[in-house]
Amino acid sequence: MLIVLAVIALVVTVLLLRAPTWLVLVLLALSFLVGAGAVVVGGLARSVSPLVIYALALGLLVPGGTAALRSSRVAPPKRRRHRTQAAAGGRAKRRVQSSFDAMDIPGYELLEKVGSGGMASVYRAKRKSDNQIVALKIPMEQYVADAKFIRRFHREAEVAQRLNHVNIVRTYEHGSIGVQHYMVMEYVDGRSLEGYIEGDELSLDLDVDIMKRVVRALQHIHSAGIIHRDIKPGNIMILRGGVREADGQKRLQPEAVKLMDFGIAGGKVLSRLTMTGARVGTPVYMSPEQARGLKIDHRSDIYSLGLVFYEMLTGQTAFKGGYEAIVHQQIFQTPPPPRQINLKVPKVLDQLVMRMIAKDADERPALEEVYDTLERADFDDDEPLNLPSRIVLTVSARQGVLRILDPDGNLHTSLGDIGVGAGAFSAAPLSVAVDSHGNFFAAIFEYRLGQEDHRMIHKLAPDGTTLTSFGAYGMKPGEFLYPISVAVAPDDSVYVLDSETHLVQRFSNDGSFLDSFGGRGKGHGTFNDPRVLTLGPEGSVYVLDYGNRQVQRLAADGSYQTRWAFKLGAEQAGMRLLDGVALDNAGNLYISDAAAGKVRKVTAEGKVGVSFALETRQGEVTDTILDLGVDDAGHLYTARRGGHLIRKFDPSGRLIETFETYAPVVQMAIDVRQPQEAAKVRG
Repeated sequence: MLIVLAVIALVVTVLLLRAPTWLVLVLLALSFLVGAGAVVVGGLARSVSPLVIYALALGLLVPGGTAALRSSRVAPPKRRRHRTQAAAGGRAKRRVQSSFDAMDIPGYELLEKVGSGGMASVYRAKRKSDNQIVALKIPMEQYVADAKFIRRFHREAEVAQRLNHVNIVRTYEHGSIGVQHYMVMEYVDGRSLEGYIEGDELSLDLDVDIMKRVVRALQHIHSAGIIHRDIKPGNIMILRGGVREADGQKRLQPEAVKLMDFGIAGGKVLSRLTMTGARVGTPVYMSPEQARGLKIDHRSDIYSLGLVFYEMLTGQTAFKGGYEAIVHQQIFQTPPPPRQINLKVPKVLDQLVMRMIAKDADERPALEEVYDTLERADFDDDEPLNLPSRIVLTVSARQGVLRILDPDGNLHTSLGDIGVGAGAFSAAPLSVAVDSHGNFFAAIFEYRLGQEDHRMIHKLAPDGTTLTSFGAYGMKPGEFLYPISVAVAPDDSVYVLDSETHLVQRFSNDGSFLDSFGGRGKGHGTFNDPRVLTLGPEGSVYVLDYGNRQVQRLAADGSYQTRWAFKLGAEQAGMRLLDGVALDNAGNLYISDAAAGKVRKVTAEGKVGVSFALETRQGEVTDTILDLGVDDAGHLYTARRGGHLIRKFDPSGRLIETFETYAPVVQMAIDVRQPQEAAKVRG
């Protein structure tokens, strides 16, 4: 009977070897008691068989328990597993990596570790044959087993060895010792361009000199049939002492610039090493075609170089955010031109950078053209006053809320930041007009309890200096509740439309109140929700009477003259909604018909002439006022308030160009300089 019990205990123990430790110990104790009972009851002779069976069970149990204990150490409970693995893995990785990286390379003495990237470590080393200091690049241990990576590593060395240029880091040799692979390169004692940008240590002349050297290096690379694919500030090195002070300016030694890191460089020979659709490169400097995973060529490097130049000129990257957000921007969005961020950037460089980062690779300039522009361009030719017509724009932005653009949409002048102090605006101007001397009149609404005498119309000099302010908050003559539109007459008197009182008030050029007219009503000199005020060349006053769906023309003293409105249709009662109005120097009237999505030109004789079709883009705002303006050549400009686009039409109604404003439009106007005045400025 005891033998049967011992056998049963043995079988149960064997079946439950994977049971929890406490249960195994209980069964072990039970089998021990059974064995002891056999000795006491049956004597030693009769207990030999149960004891042998018990010993066999114990022999089977010990290895199982040991394995279970080891398993518990390898795989702790799930709640502790991740942090245990992370801590242990990190310690092991540091120990293994340190010993792996430090393996001796015959013929070289490792001096110190100077860098570590995502896939390789770089050491400063001494070549024993001639004591030359070199850089040893050694792959990290976890990548050595990746045959594809190792092939790429050695192919990088082969590619780099073909290049011999003063502005490219030389590669001397490469090889392997057992499982250890290495690459021997020129050691660059200096700092990356990234460090210069972050330290704000660049100047315009230094930017241009550095770019010229990088362009020459890229030309050499491309002539060898190679695409770099990873142009970024971190891969452009400046030798120590390569930038020197001379005559109060920083001067660059031509040989001080070194383009490096061909880890993902490619050409025809590398096409098989790149996975189809793989996105390699740093996303901030990645070209749109690279971001899409499409086939790329040398123009992709030009795009990346343009983004590096952008960052050098502005101190900030063109795109920001996480990886996926930046990839989306690279494909679909155009960053603000450098001059929108730093007005000191010359126009020619601003235009060059924007061409280099064109989404369409065919629109990017060749490197030879980039170099010629950097070498020969006149960076001081930025005088905006020579323009016969200017786009005056107020935008919703923290910096440069008043901007002057040329007829092609290029920024020339940026005035006023949001803030306090000299030259700052408390808010973006709701409307801006320009007098014959180039002074600006800006309407800025601001009401503070206890400060009702705050002036809301500001006269600014062309450089942004405040000359005078007038128009306090209130309903007395010369005061406003909400000044929404400003216009300057041919005699330089100033008209201001108040959208709350529905009054038009007239002031002298120095801000003295002269008279007022208008008021709330259904027309004929009164208004319902007036939005825009503009003046004709002969001094007539035109008001967009939004609520009454008409444009009214009044004499300079406010007496009613006529109106314009468009019927909905033959079978429909009522008038079309009008959302914009402007005049040109010949007295032609331009009215935006919101219902039809067109701007209609009404000649000075009262005939409806050319129509300008307004085809909106998906997601573009359409329910706000459309600002209109006509330049000296008869081109019509349109800008939707709250939008980001300015459209330019030729006199026949054809859309010529669309400009991005890079900030929401508050108001747009076209300032036409008289030909004789423009000539006077040029003289």
